[in-house]
Amino acid sequence: MTKTMIKEHVINYKNQSIHILIRKNKLSRNYKLTFDKKKIQGLVSIPKHISFKNGFEFAQENIEWLSNEVNKLYPLILIENGSSLSIRGKKTKLIFEKGEDRKLNISENKIAIKSDRDNYKKILQQWLRDQILSDSRYYIKLISKQINLNINEIKLSNSFNYWGSCNTKGIIHLNWRLIFAPTSVLKYIIVHEVCHLKEFNHTEKFWELVKKMCPNYKDQIKWLKKNDSYLYRIRFD
Repeated sequence: MTKTMIKEHVINYKNQSIHILIRKNKLSRNYKLTFDKKKIQGLVSIPKHISFKNGFEFAQENIEWLSNEVNKLYPLILIENGSSLSIRGKKTKLIFEKGEDRKLNISENKIAIKSDRDNYKKILQQWLRDQILSDSRYYIKLISKQINLNINEIKLSNSFNYWGSCNTKGIIHLNWRLIFAPTSVLKYIIVHEVCHLKEFNHTEKFWELVKKMCPNYKDQIKWLKKNDSYLYRIRFD
């Protein structure tokens, strides 16, 4: 997309600097406002014939909503020595140490990473992705057997918009950030996606199947609605 179709702005509001990206879209017929959780900025889509000034005014009219979305993601939780994270729903402290053996040690409430390079974050992130993939494979194997389905592949995503998805090829995508949620939440997301391979919709029949596989699914939905911002606040860079 050319620069003539995009413009950036910053709105100062209540001691905040809120970044806005205004984008002209040839297919748009109306104004549209969304929020980019990854970049922590507002996104305004406008028809090609609408001026950037009008797009900016539209963002200003909705500044309260944008401010609330920004506030949900601050303060960011930065991965560094001494940070505390919730891993599988349990508070865990991170310790980075210099050492030639390069290893990761796990105790009840602590993860210690030794390395002779400044690559602690990389080691930790790979370990977390390995853990969520291992957990997911275990639960998918159990759940798919209950409804006689074959899952062809599991892939991890880094989406800032969804926790899981699936397709007709039997491939399930799961957000790796679910490692920071209780395992009951991960199980629910897996149940949700596996059930979609039986019912590609959100009809009553679909939810009945979900309830059969995960009787307390509403509790997991409530947890995600209450805590999803925490999962998105965790940043490795």
